[in-house]
Amino acid sequence: MEEMDVLLKLQEIDLQLNEIKTEHENIPLLIAELDKDVNELKADLEKQGADLKKYKLASREAESKVAQLDEIARKYKQQLLNVKTNREYSALLTEIEAVKGEKEELEEQIIKNMERAEEITAQVELTKGKLAEAEKSGQENKNELAGKMKSLEAEMAAQGRKRNDLVSRVNGPVLNLYERIMRSRVKQAVVPLHNGSCGGCYAIIPLQKIVDIRKANQIYTCDYCGRILYYEENQGN
Repeated sequence: MEEMDVLLKLQEIDLQLNEIKTEHENIPLLIAELDKDVNELKADLEKQGADLKKYKLASREAESKVAQLDEIARKYKQQLLNVKTNREYSALLTEIEAVKGEKEELEEQIIKNMERAEEITAQVELTKGKLAEAEKSGQENKNELAGKMKSLEAEMAAQGRKRNDLVSRVNGPVLNLYERIMRSRVKQAVVPLHNGSCGGCYAIIPLQKIVDIRKANQIYTCDYCGRILYYEENQGN
């Protein structure tokens, strides 16, 4: 029957439209993933920059304290020239040694801070390179995806026009049945008989109903899943 042929063509277009729509809906997700990669690298770069600033600041503060300790040690050494008792002399030597020990600790910390700053500087340069590459390739991919989205939209519009033409050729009740089945999220609303069974749910179809379906005088549905059934001439039942 002609209406069954129209339904099959309508279903073919609807299946194509579903694939196109799915691909179209996935494009913003792909773009978001590209942005995510770039944003993660930017976050890494920001953190590395903050860490680098922290270690440089710690080094400057330590260097300032070293300069202060040098001044304190100088004053203690001057005072050694003026002490009058061994007790005062020993006390100043103890203070000088304490200052020396504190200075050595600070100088060791300065070296560690400088080494860490050098490591982070290398990481910053590496991250900058990765970020530049990610932004470049990301923009190229975005441009490609934007072009793909426009192509898909044009294809959807073309298929939509074909669909409207087919819909106008199906009577209301049959169209409502078809669209209700498609809304139930089954892959196909119209399925062939297959070895005497429903091509959708594989339930056995009574022989008399198979004969009626083969005559194609009206629309028949599966009693189990509700799909519309049709007979393919190349099968033997």
